[in-house]
Amino acid sequence: MKKRIAISKSNSKFHNYMNWIEQSGSAYEVLDWGKNNFEDIKKCSSLLLTGGADIFPEFYADWPEAVNNNDYIPERDGFEFRLLDYALESNMPVLGICRGMQLINCRLNGSLIIDIETIRSVNHRKLSDNEDRYHNVNIKSGTLLNDIVGTKTGIVNSSHHQGIDRAGEGLVISAKSDDGIVEAIEWEDKTGKSFLLAIQWHPERMKDSLSPFAKNIIEKFIQETNKN
Repeated sequence: MKKRIAISKSNSKFHNYMNWIEQSGSAYEVLDWGKNNFEDIKKCSSLLLTGGADIFPEFYADWPEAVNNNDYIPERDGFEFRLLDYALESNMPVLGICRGMQLINCRLNGSLIIDIETIRSVNHRKLSDNEDRYHNVNIKSGTLLNDIVGTKTGIVNSSHHQGIDRAGEGLVISAKSDDGIVEAIEWEDKTGKSFLLAIQWHPERMKDSLSPFAKNIIEKFIQETNKN
């Protein structure tokens, strides 16, 4: 019987994540905050936290700094915090993508840049509704991410306006863009901990599906899933 990946339901382009997992030949279970099917994570061996809506600012910052407050889904935030807590307590492998990376960081008492363009004067948003931006990413030597992709630099897609400010407790920044925006985090001390990698780009919809920044990541995640 195949080990199952728990995928948190995204409010945006969710089919891309399901297709990505299906193409890898793995089984999965969709965990949906709207259905509140939290117990289904107990059928699974790993957790994939997906992209989507901004995290409710009160989880990491003071409310007066917030923007677009009609776009938040705090019910999703709370549901995914529970999923992450369970996964970490159960030593399940965890992969976070875009919002998923930001959620992991917030849960571990890190903070976010609420709007990169306003605060850092750089643009990481997608070019249009159907076209991602692409940019260079630099990988820190000796990190898990470095081991997985096998290189210190590469090109990834970009579709976000928020990013990590202060890294969460126990986490280390393992990749940044050329303009200094955090692109990946992982455990600083991996001793006795299960696999955890969180990335800002979207490997599930990279133009080059064979890029090590897409292909190697899903292969490693599945390998860790099947070991659990």
